[in-house]
Amino acid sequence: MTRTPSACAQYAFSFVNSLHYLAGDARLPVRLLGRVARKIAIPVARRLGNHHLVTARVYGHDLLMPAEHPIVPILAGSPQYNRPLALAAQAVREWKSKDRPLVVVDVGANIGETVAIIENACPEIGVYLCIEADREIAELCRRNHLNNDRVRVERCLIGENEGAAVCLNDDGRANPSVKLLAGVHGNPDDYDKLVRLDTVADSFAKLHEALDLLKVDVEGYDFSIMRSAQQLLSQYHPALFFEWYPELLIRQGEDVLSGFEYLMLHGYHYYVFFTSQGDYYCSAFNPGSLFINSLAAVAQNRPFDYFDVFASTDKCEYEELIRLSVLQETNFHHSKRARFL
Repeated sequence: MTRTPSACAQYAFSFVNSLHYLAGDARLPVRLLGRVARKIAIPVARRLGNHHLVTARVYGHDLLMPAEHPIVPILAGSPQYNRPLALAAQAVREWKSKDRPLVVVDVGANIGETVAIIENACPEIGVYLCIEADREIAELCRRNHLNNDRVRVERCLIGENEGAAVCLNDDGRANPSVKLLAGVHGNPDDYDKLVRLDTVADSFAKLHEALDLLKVDVEGYDFSIMRSAQQLLSQYHPALFFEWYPELLIRQGEDVLSGFEYLMLHGYHYYVFFTSQGDYYCSAFNPGSLFINSLAAVAQNRPFDYFDVFASTDKCEYEELIRLSVLQETNFHHSKRARFL
């Protein structure tokens, strides 16, 4: 699919996003008006936005995205969404040399939100390797950070079974996921091949003589990505920030525990868990099976769908992130309470 800009799609997109924020307004009449108007406007906006590109101000950056992209409505409902990633970057930076940039690899970069999040919180802090599987979305990531020479974008599909034939499934929200193919029929050139993260990111890490933060968000394949980075994890011990989605893991035949066991074997003993809305939830040292299964049950009972997880080999990074997270939660809830007074 080739998407194109559209003035009508942009107007409809901006109007609906305004309604999303009205629907979360503290004042009841305004909130009700926003919710009613949103029900009418969303189907119209979807029709106008079909196959088109729009621009939205996200994390201090004007990002070009497909009209169906969910980031703005998510932020309208969950203002803390993705903030833990910025806090993680700050915590890691606190304990790294200030004489060099923070070295970040972003797998599942989508339109480039990770760069926007970190750069908004800590301007010019890092150098980035953004890896995105979808060709068109990868190009949008490149365009969104075209003026930042610290950002490099690679289009490829990452996984542990290097050379396996794969294709992409689009969920209809500009958020494609990888599908492994049991057998390739027809022309093999019509399919992509998996490549290990060790293969793709090794030259980037060597260039900067470091890898400080590895962020992974790939719709349930996160542990597979990290298993494909065994050499990078062993050599550089980067802090990890990944999505842990028990339901998706189970659907794909992945054990919800095995990924944590793998990481702990590589020295990752410190964990901080955030809800899918971006709220600090809990932390743990060497979490056992009872602890992990309890969190999986929480997620599967749908107060939220998944956890974002920070994992580190460094106790100082871990403690700093907890400190920053508690401070962020306190400030956010004080601000939220003030809106309703």
